[in-house]
Amino acid sequence: MAGPIALSVRRQAAIRPPGRVAATLVAPALLVVVAVNILPAFFGFYASLRRIFFFGDEGFVGIANFVELFADPMTLRAIGRSLVFTFGSLAIAVPLAVLAALGIRQLGAAGRILLTILLVPWAMSPIVVALLWKWILLPSPGGLLAAVLSLFGTDPINLLSNPQLAMPTVIAVGVWRTFAFAAIILTAGLGQIPADLYRAAAVDGLTAAERFARITFPLLTPSLLIVLSVLTISYFNEVQIIIGLTSGGPIQSTTTLGYLLFETGFVELNQGRGNAIAVVMFLINLLLIAGYVRLLGGQGGR
Repeated sequence: MAGPIALSVRRQAAIRPPGRVAATLVAPALLVVVAVNILPAFFGFYASLRRIFFFGDEGFVGIANFVELFADPMTLRAIGRSLVFTFGSLAIAVPLAVLAALGIRQLGAAGRILLTILLVPWAMSPIVVALLWKWILLPSPGGLLAAVLSLFGTDPINLLSNPQLAMPTVIAVGVWRTFAFAAIILTAGLGQIPADLYRAAAVDGLTAAERFARITFPLLTPSLLIVLSVLTISYFNEVQIIIGLTSGGPIQSTTTLGYLLFETGFVELNQGRGNAIAVVMFLINLLLIAGYVRLLGGQGGR
């Protein structure tokens, strides 16, 4: 039976060119991507050029939504807070993920178990994470942090209602949820580095810091580029954790561009201006990722 089946397979391969086979296999996924991502993106840009309130289209207004958006001082402040949240989170998450990945590689099987545990926050819904941490940080006796501080005779601290502490607190919660994802990518990247390079470096007498600078970092840059790109998009667009923890407060100290989009498009129901904010967010994300590619894109081959 194997002979006729193999002959039939060969005949089918001869009849159907490889390019058509590949196109047939990719087409369903491509259609889903176009339907879910590409078409809504084009519609969002189209809607940003129209005045739409409560799903009622009042007509084409050109760039009026963008002009009104940047005429509002809140917009530039929101962009600034988004950048603070993004780069503040990256400054903590990426080094933490690198250290976690190096530790996981050293620990072997125990490291993989540790990574699985660390992945639990990433697998949780952002709004659930926000509500969990809101309970932990609650300054009343019902809050976990307040209960721990009371054991040492320390008064509870209301981190979420302090304009100076709210943003660092939100950043810490966002990093707690996402850094394990970055650790997975970097662990996989470390696994692609040939062990022979480290053995040769040991023979040459290179220190651990020199091995990291000359071998690990250059060969890890493709993975770092992926991590920076994915986390930047995640942090810059973050809104659920902010909604759950601070609702943009106190005194708008955590009103990022993502939260401004939520308020404009879903609370005020100004979909035209909301889509204009979405277009601005897309362009800023694009510029940031292009900067990463320019900075790190050529490092891996050096």
